[in-house]
Amino acid sequence: MNKTLSRTLLALLLSSVCSAHAGLYKGLDEEGNVVYSDKPFDEAKEFTPPNLSIIDATEVKPKPEPVIDEEKAADTRYSYFAINSPTNNQTIWNEPQLLISLQIKPALNLTQGHSTWLIMDGKPKIRNSKSLSLSVGRADRGSHTLQAQIRDKKGKIIKRTRTITVHVKNSVIRKAPAN
Repeated sequence: MNKTLSRTLLALLLSSVCSAHAGLYKGLDEEGNVVYSDKPFDEAKEFTPPNLSIIDATEVKPKPEPVIDEEKAADTRYSYFAINSPTNNQTIWNEPQLLISLQIKPALNLTQGHSTWLIMDGKPKIRNSKSLSLSVGRADRGSHTLQAQIRDKKGKIIKRTRTITVHVKNSVIRKAPAN
């Protein structure tokens, strides 16, 4: 019992010593700014901060995630789909890249796996693109037909642009025969 009593007294003594040094002090520095410290300093006064107000956080219910009706989403109705550039019957001179720019309204429905395809001269040149800027590379000289298509993930055509014709002209430099 003596040991228990002495341990209790020791614990009380230590806690009172620690709490005596755990004070908070308020004073001014050389520039007149208010300074708080846990150690006393010149012209500092012991400071007891006001009690903290504890308020339970308001419960915020998570917003329900929108339910996507897959049938409805798959039936995206594109009101506008066109090749912006090049234009129909445009002549393209010495370009290292044939660039095709598309415009779609509303935006391409990527969540349903829609993609753009480019058909050049009746054959798929670019497949399953998610971009509205398509690069064919250097096109051969001559006239070419271009059509863009929006297809679903199964490859079914949803919408297509009108077919345009472009004329590619690449200069040919021939060396004069050597003498």
